[in-house]
Amino acid sequence: MEKLRSALDFLGGPGPVAPAIALLFAAPVIDRLFVRRKRLGYRVLYNSKIGLGPEQLHDGSDPNPPQLRELVRVLDRMSIVVIRIRNTGSYPVHGGDFTTPLTFTFGDRVVWNARVSEAGSEERKAEIRRTLQFFGTEASPVRASLPTVRERMAQLVAKWGRLPVTAEVPGEPVWHGVRLEKLSLGRKEKFKLLVVLREPDGNPDGELGKEVEVVGDLGGAGIVHDERPERLVTLPRLTGGLATVLAAVLVLVLAWPPSSTDASVACGSGTLRVEGSSVFMPTVRTIADRYQRACPDARVVTRATGSIQGVREVAGGDADLVVLSDGRQDVPGVHAQQLAIVVYHVVVHASVGVDAISLEQLRGVYSGAYTDWSQLRGGDPLPIRVVGRGGESGTRELFERRVLGASESALSSNDCRVKDRAPDAPVIRCERDDNADVVREIGAVEGAIGYADAPSVAEARKTDRLTALSLDGKVFDAAAGVEAGYPFWTVEYLYTRTEPAPGSAAARFITYVRQHEAPRLHLKDAGYLPCHTPDNLPLPLCTHR
Repeated sequence: MEKLRSALDFLGGPGPVAPAIALLFAAPVIDRLFVRRKRLGYRVLYNSKIGLGPEQLHDGSDPNPPQLRELVRVLDRMSIVVIRIRNTGSYPVHGGDFTTPLTFTFGDRVVWNARVSEAGSEERKAEIRRTLQFFGTEASPVRASLPTVRERMAQLVAKWGRLPVTAEVPGEPVWHGVRLEKLSLGRKEKFKLLVVLREPDGNPDGELGKEVEVVGDLGGAGIVHDERPERLVTLPRLTGGLATVLAAVLVLVLAWPPSSTDASVACGSGTLRVEGSSVFMPTVRTIADRYQRACPDARVVTRATGSIQGVREVAGGDADLVVLSDGRQDVPGVHAQQLAIVVYHVVVHASVGVDAISLEQLRGVYSGAYTDWSQLRGGDPLPIRVVGRGGESGTRELFERRVLGASESALSSNDCRVKDRAPDAPVIRCERDDNADVVREIGAVEGAIGYADAPSVAEARKTDRLTALSLDGKVFDAAAGVEAGYPFWTVEYLYTRTEPAPGSAAARFITYVRQHEAPRLHLKDAGYLPCHTPDNLPLPLCTHR
């Protein structure tokens, strides 16, 4: 059950999974009624020789008439193909719906005759017969209607039987395919197409061909499909099976809540408040929910207030408060513990067209030395628009201290597009409340630049509107550590007023977050690098920040 809960959490929890189940069940209906609403099915029901050979002509005593031998020789190399065609959709199919007409070809076999049967009415049968067109190969592109084909067949039969004919007898028929031009079928209507075929004279003794090739396209509004029963994987089966599995997981997880006892968790009791970093809070909130499920007597209240504001509150003497801070804060009289490494990226809108920037150029962008991207990359003009964080943001403090080496310029824009607050400011610069809002704004504004944590950037880049920049040609490399020279990363700290007393609510929760395997795995899945190994040893890289 714990594995099922983990899988459900990975998919986003019951909230997103329930609509996904409904959508999976609805997908075949949507496909049939709206996407590919017109469906024409076919199935080859019979494909074999007629069955009359020379050995069936006599009983071994009387000689056979030459005419009969010639006729049977022809019939022995003939076969019949029966194809059922029907409208399997919810809408009528009209001749104008086809971008490619429904066409049947039979390899080297030559078409001698065709027949339409079981069409529902004589009128419908006559209409379908009129759509039949017979055609030859590319070398001999002869086209003919059904009456022409039957007339030539009758002349050939008469020739072999040495009967009088009134016209010159043509040679062997040269039609190799049947095309249904402008076929129309109402809902649930069907018919059978019987085609008589003969092997070419160049293959007198070989096996009779079995090839049947079908071509047809209803365009974007429908599908032509084979109704053979051996098709095991279909859209309804696939989506229905997946939806059933997800529904089963959801029901099991909701019907069997997690046990209130977990021997691996040292539970605390009482209420604990966790505040601070808006970057890290969503991840810790998920961890806190798991902790409360394992510890029914514990209650963890989370609130994103910003790193600087949170540390200021805990320094003021709030003993029941744990604060998340992006980086170490120079505040005396508080107790700090390392949690995980957080990596950040400088990102731009895809319209900027760059994937690397030097620190000198970046500082020029933020100071106003560069106001248009054409000054850095050439090409067409594109104004530089800076999207930043507010003054209480630990991410902003880290960016200014580790990357920029100076404070960001003043706020000059509300909409991140023009200087509507301070027209004389050197830079178009707006602010957003958290990193998710920052990357969302950068992805929406051409020429925008900003910064955010790696998980927020990874989520936003799924829309392909953001580009993460290397700084001085460097990216974060945990294996190389600080020697890699990438400056934009920090350690997430947990701050308390004093060192929590053993067994207290704060001590138990902090121990769970830092050392228990489940939170460690969740931190890694969220894109963070825990500062403690599975053996509860400190990660050396964390000591550098």
